[in-house]
Amino acid sequence: MLTTHIRRCQVMITLTTGLLLTGAVPTQAAERSAPCPTTGHATQEFGPAPTGFHYGLNIANTTGTLVKAGLAGKVTYSGTSGGLGKHLVVTHADATKTVYAHLWKHSVAVGTAVNSSTKIGEMGATGTTDGRAQLHLQVIAGGEKINPRQKYTCPQ
Repeated sequence: MLTTHIRRCQVMITLTTGLLLTGAVPTQAAERSAPCPTTGHATQEFGPAPTGFHYGLNIANTTGTLVKAGLAGKVTYSGTSGGLGKHLVVTHADATKTVYAHLWKHSVAVGTAVNSSTKIGEMGATGTTDGRAQLHLQVIAGGEKINPRQKYTCPQ
């Protein structure tokens, strides 16, 4: 348990400061505060929820609202599954993964290199949602799901 706690602290320090515990200089400082991948308003935050812990940030807008990559990386998954509906996974240079879920439409295929301005899809209401078009933004760092606000600057 202590090892898990220490690992989470290491991930948090790396994400919030851009520095590893070794004091390495970050290679892409811009990745510490990436632009939000879409527009709209937050409808559900990362954290405890009535149905259990919510491991992402939901941003609502209209169906078809543009979703961009937010950070440079490579598309490592594009498909549909259960509660996430149509979704994409982008893996970044630091091995962090960003999940973009509830999409109405995908715009990129697995293996595609993307940057912060690349259109990757359009907002939708696929999977398990409250019926509104939304983006479920999820970040996985070091195997742990973390608050997307540690990586992206998104609306409240």
